[in-house]
Amino acid sequence: MSFLSHLRAFFGPAAVPEGSDGHGEQLTVAALLALVAQADGRLLRVEEEELRRALRARFGLEESEVERLVARARDGDAAPDPATTLIDRIVQDIPPTERPRLLALAYRIAAVDGNIHEFEDDLIWRTGRLLGLSETELADARRDALGDPEQVRSHG
Repeated sequence: MSFLSHLRAFFGPAAVPEGSDGHGEQLTVAALLALVAQADGRLLRVEEEELRRALRARFGLEESEVERLVARARDGDAAPDPATTLIDRIVQDIPPTERPRLLALAYRIAAVDGNIHEFEDDLIWRTGRLLGLSETELADARRDALGDPEQVRSHG
């Protein structure tokens, strides 16, 4: 899938009935992290493993629960209904104080292969800006996730 397709999928509408169990923090987080992991047009095994590990750790899930959650996120079950976007879902499901931590987690997923692709970096940055985070807050989330930013290269 091209970067443009990822952006369309990220910002465009898809159907999940309001009030269905498709809404919720776990699915919203999984959808964002899966999108970041695939933003460079490929999903490496190390990215997929880190995605699963992050979901297990964040939510205390069993492996079978993680598998179902990732499958739903990938199949579009996590996509928002026509009146909203994933950003709106994050606003709805993730408290403001947790959003920088969510973006730090997204940076860890992006960097797990040793590189942050420009598409991954741009996706996370745009998400943060749409959520109202300042440049400083985004830089702090990136630094919190990566530690020494010199250890992880950004490339295009």
